[in-house]
Amino acid sequence: MSDPHAGAMDVVNELWASSVLAAALASALTDASADTPAQALDRDADRAALLRNLPDAEATLESLWAERAALGAALVSVLSQAAAAAAGATRAWSDLSDEAMRAQGEASARMADVIVSKIGPAYGLFRPGHVTRILDVGTGVGAIATALAAAVADAVVTGIDVADRPLAIAETRRAAMTDVRERVRLRHQDVVDLDEVDAYDVVWMPVPFIPDAIIDEALTRVLRALRPGGLLVLGTIPAAGRRRLRAANAWLAAVAGGSTLTTDDVVDRVNRRGLAGMQLFESVRGGPVILAAISPREGAPSGNG
Repeated sequence: MSDPHAGAMDVVNELWASSVLAAALASALTDASADTPAQALDRDADRAALLRNLPDAEATLESLWAERAALGAALVSVLSQAAAAAAGATRAWSDLSDEAMRAQGEASARMADVIVSKIGPAYGLFRPGHVTRILDVGTGVGAIATALAAAVADAVVTGIDVADRPLAIAETRRAAMTDVRERVRLRHQDVVDLDEVDAYDVVWMPVPFIPDAIIDEALTRVLRALRPGGLLVLGTIPAAGRRRLRAANAWLAAVAGGSTLTTDDVVDRVNRRGLAGMQLFESVRGGPVILAAISPREGAPSGNG
């Protein structure tokens, strides 16, 4: 007869090994001393021995290397939240270490490049000599806000967040960037307390960081804050293809206070509000799908395509 206890321990051991392997991969991707995948394997023999349990470790690292900052930071964040959840503690993104928050902020700054290089041209934004007022909801450490201000010479960016620690890091970052600091404003504010009207040309809001309970009110507030014809830009998470991954994402979102909404869910909400010219844009591999749409109020132009 098979031993049920032995079978259960096999499951536990496999899960333990998988979690440590994920940590080793995150460590390799975020290893600042490694300039190449080969160096990441050479730097630490024990880590390399574990990583070689991946299917074709060298090729796997090579395929991930171009987006190593974003993927590594995402893995660190998920592992940190998962560890807290395992201990019965709620751990939001703002509970990470300062170093981890900075790393994830730097990775998220790549969303600014997508907004400027892909979304802007699709909607005729960021014209030279035209001041563009941008709202960055959930600005965190200010990486996206400062990146937008650096990339768009006439942009004035306001970043809001409810967490003090990342805002303090954001303020230090802003103050150090002499070329943009006069065009970046930061304030402690919950998106559901946003009371501005027709104040911004563009609003960026990462839906995964907005709790499900307030997402509808958040959308109402940011749409009110957009000028007629303004552009709403939302980061969304595509539905995972594998059932286990979908369940994992949903549980982590629930315990950390984030959103469980997928791209399709957000598309439905945007459609119900009558926004025009909706388009979806890919970001980094494994990263969010970005949804853009024009404010539905009178006088709003439609986007291309």
